[in-house]
Amino acid sequence: MRKICRTFITMVEKAKINFYLIRAEKVFIVFLRKISRIMKRFAVIASLCLMLFGFAGKASAQFLPDVPDMKGKMIYGGTFGGGLYGNRLSLSIAPQVGYRIFSPWEVGVRGVYDLTCYFDRHLGNTFGHYFGVAPYTNFQVYKGIFLHVEDEVMYGISRWNHETVSSKWYNSVFVGAGYRQYSYNGSFVYFLVLYNLSWGGIQDGDKWDTPYASPISLRVGYCF
Repeated sequence: MRKICRTFITMVEKAKINFYLIRAEKVFIVFLRKISRIMKRFAVIASLCLMLFGFAGKASAQFLPDVPDMKGKMIYGGTFGGGLYGNRLSLSIAPQVGYRIFSPWEVGVRGVYDLTCYFDRHLGNTFGHYFGVAPYTNFQVYKGIFLHVEDEVMYGISRWNHETVSSKWYNSVFVGAGYRQYSYNGSFVYFLVLYNLSWGGIQDGDKWDTPYASPISLRVGYCF
């Protein structure tokens, strides 16, 4: 009887061991399948990334040509813009002068004059004159693409029916990025997108903490 019990216990223990081994094998197989799927996905993603990087490299070489060496060169130019929107006229003139300390690094200053006019036959015409200077620096990071920082100080005068009604100092700090398209002689056209860090919306009812109605500024200029 004892032998039969021992044999039965041994058989049960072996069955338990086999059961756990089978379960372990199944878990391991499932784990291997999941790892295989992950590796396949990783391989596909890696291949796509390599293809995209290769395409981006070829595209940048084709569409972003090499830039000339500008070290030690003085930069002259600026921006000019304006528009007429219904009864509002705006005009902006901003000459600039800069110096390339190194070929990618430029420092300089902009002179700024902005004019805004609101025409009203009944209430009278309103003119806003803004004069200022804006020291700036920018650094080219890759084939004409550059980062830009600027600190603009302006003095604004508001006139209504030929009388001065208010005046105020403004300070706007801009950060952003742009792109320069160079010509064969070293002159270039630049496109710039800036964000005004000093912009905080409307304050004191109808006054802006900076003279700009939007925190985003877009510029297109020419320098030589």
